[in-house]
Amino acid sequence: MTILRYSKTLTSIVLLLFVIMVIGISGGCSNKPAPKPLPDTPGTAENPEGKIAMPPRMVLGYYENPWPGTPDKTGSFPSMKSFAKSMTGVGPFWYKATKNGALEAKDSQLVYDTAKSLGLAMYPLITNKTGSNEQVLGDPAIRTIVTDNIVKLVQEKQYDGVNIDFELLPPAQRDNLTKFMAELYPKMKAINKTVIISVFPQVDVAEDVSGAYNYPELAKSADFLQIMTYDNHWSTSKPGPIAPIDWYEKNIKYAIDNCGGPQKVIIGLGFYGYDWVGKEGETITYVDAIVRAEQNGAKIEYDEALQAPHYKYKDHEVWFENDKSISAKLDVVAKYNPAGIALWRLGQEQPEVWPLIDKKFPK
Repeated sequence: MTILRYSKTLTSIVLLLFVIMVIGISGGCSNKPAPKPLPDTPGTAENPEGKIAMPPRMVLGYYENPWPGTPDKTGSFPSMKSFAKSMTGVGPFWYKATKNGALEAKDSQLVYDTAKSLGLAMYPLITNKTGSNEQVLGDPAIRTIVTDNIVKLVQEKQYDGVNIDFELLPPAQRDNLTKFMAELYPKMKAINKTVIISVFPQVDVAEDVSGAYNYPELAKSADFLQIMTYDNHWSTSKPGPIAPIDWYEKNIKYAIDNCGGPQKVIIGLGFYGYDWVGKEGETITYVDAIVRAEQNGAKIEYDEALQAPHYKYKDHEVWFENDKSISAKLDVVAKYNPAGIALWRLGQEQPEVWPLIDKKFPK
């Protein structure tokens, strides 16, 4: 009787282990890590468990026009065509809001038609023309003209939305920027279009650069905040990486904590670098950086702590981005699982970064 009971017990244990193993195989043989649980929010009748719904992942490539006098097919165009399969949309740098509320345009029909044929959504950048801040943001009448003109533009061109990119605003414009977005957002939602606003990072960034961007309030009047997590060192600063890895992660975490969750955040990924002579830096592409190193016999080194390549030649110091530094940033991005990434800009990158994007942050 004791032996029989032991045999039955052993048989039951074996069967239980077999069932567990089968369940594990059916649900866990993928090489991909298990998805992280979404943050909790107060439950509602429609969403009793209070889980935040994540939007489909976005991979946006910023598009910059070629230099004046050169054809449309230069600049960002070759990269857009070659790597469209890795992106969900593009943000062409085409429109500027002026003092009287009009939108200056430098759009390209060729680029528009090509992007549409490639299945890319289009979110053109609306930037602030130099000297227009007081009128565009601070004058209620002009503010209304600008927001109405943006809606009209989106409807006429059949864009998928817009990316508001008002940069280098003085902190005194903080409330006015919030009011601008609060006026624009309902107008855009009425026509079912997406609103993205680009904002400066907040951690270890000077107040005169970051102070105009009220993350919690702007998050109420935009579908996504695109965090410009680059230019930690810039053209008139001392030499250094555009996005040291610890600074990069701190700003991602801050954005997610202050925008209402990862579903509201698009993380910037810079592809460029600078070549400094003293405190005068020239923007360079990956190709520029490699060619200059070869021409001057410079040895490219890699800073593991900062996760950035760099070198010196003559009286120059160069910091830039390559596939290794981009890979490190993509690992951080994947850790926080935001709504998307935004790449500044197409045409500046090392081509080998695209397979990394496909692997580490697939659209």
